[in-house]
Amino acid sequence: MKKIFFIIPTLTQGGAERVIVTLIKYLDRSKFNITIMVVDMNEEVYIKEIPGDVRIINLNCKRVRKAIPKIILNLWRHRPQIVMSTLGHLNIAIAIFKFLMPKNIRFIARETIVVTEKIKRGKNKKLWQFLYRFYYPNFNKIICQSRDMLEDLSNIIGTKKNLTLINNPVDHESIKLLTKLKDPMVERFFCDKSFVYFVAAGRLIKQKGFELLIEAISLANNPKIRLAILGHGPLEKSLNYLIDSHNLSEQITLPGYQKNPYLWFSKADAFILSSYYEGFPNVVLESLSCCTPVISTPAPGGTKEILGSIEGCYLSDEVTAISLKKVITDFIDSKPQRITKDEIRPYKPERICKEYMNVFLG
Repeated sequence: MKKIFFIIPTLTQGGAERVIVTLIKYLDRSKFNITIMVVDMNEEVYIKEIPGDVRIINLNCKRVRKAIPKIILNLWRHRPQIVMSTLGHLNIAIAIFKFLMPKNIRFIARETIVVTEKIKRGKNKKLWQFLYRFYYPNFNKIICQSRDMLEDLSNIIGTKKNLTLINNPVDHESIKLLTKLKDPMVERFFCDKSFVYFVAAGRLIKQKGFELLIEAISLANNPKIRLAILGHGPLEKSLNYLIDSHNLSEQITLPGYQKNPYLWFSKADAFILSSYYEGFPNVVLESLSCCTPVISTPAPGGTKEILGSIEGCYLSDEVTAISLKKVITDFIDSKPQRITKDEIRPYKPERICKEYMNVFLG
C-alpha cells in the first residue's frame, strides 16, 4: 500500500477542491493510504464529504509561502511515496523547494488553468513565465485537464515529456441524489413556468465573465428571461451595480454561494458559462449531469472539448457580450431539449480515477 499526500490551498468553493474530494472518495483503498494537507481550512465547504479513513492535516496558514516549512516538515515526518499538489502557485512553491524534501517521493502537479491566459491578464508576466518554464519540469508528472491546457503548458516549458491529459471527473450518482432535495429559495425562483430560466455559477471574479453575461441579457431585451448567478466573491458589489444600471434587478439575481447548486442546475432551462478562460469547467460537467443544456463562450480550456459534439448545447463564436447574446437568443428560439446522461459517461469517477492511479503508480 502506498502513502499518498494530496496538498491543496483550501477546501472552499472551487473546481480544484471538488475534483480532489471526488478523487479521494473513489481511490482504491487497497492500494493507497490517503492524507490531505490543506494550507488554510477557513471557509471550508467540503470537509463533510471527505471519507473518515482519510487523514486531514490543517497547516493553518493564510499564505502558501508561509506553509512551505510545514509542508516540508510533514513530508519528512510521514514519508509518503506520492505527493500530488494542485493550483499553479502552490505547484510552483513545491517545485522550487523540492530539493529540501525527501528524495524518494514521486511528485505530481495538477494544473488547473490555461496558464498563458491567466499570466497575460495578471502582473509580473515575465516572472511567472520564468517560474513555470524553469521549475515545472521538476515534477515527475504534470496532469493537464484539457488539450488546450496541455498544448499551452508544453509551449511554456518547451516539452510534452512529463505532461499527461486526464479530464475531470463528475460524480453523477451523488449529484442525482442532491437534485431530489427541496429548497424553498429554489422553488420561489422557478415558480413561474412562463419564464425562461438560466443559471450561472462560480466565484465572482473577472475570469468568470459575469459582466459579459449581464450585458448579454441586457442586449437580449427579453422580459421573459430570468437569471440566477450563484457564488460569492470580490465583484459582487460591482455586478449588482451593473444589474441595477441596466434595470435588470427583476430579471437577474445573485443569491450567493449555494451548498447544493445542483437543484438550481436541474431546474434551469440552460446553464450559461461566460468565462474568458477555464481549465476544464466542472460546472459544465455538473450541469450536463443534471441533463441541463449548456450555453457557453468558447473559453480556452476544455469548454469546446466538452460541448462541441453535444446536440442541444450552444457555443458562441467569440468571448463577447454580443456573441453570447446571439446564442442565448438562438437557444430561446429553438426547441430546447434535455441532455442524456450518456454525455457524461466519459467523465465517470471510476474511469478517471483509474487514469490517476496509473499516474500515481508510475
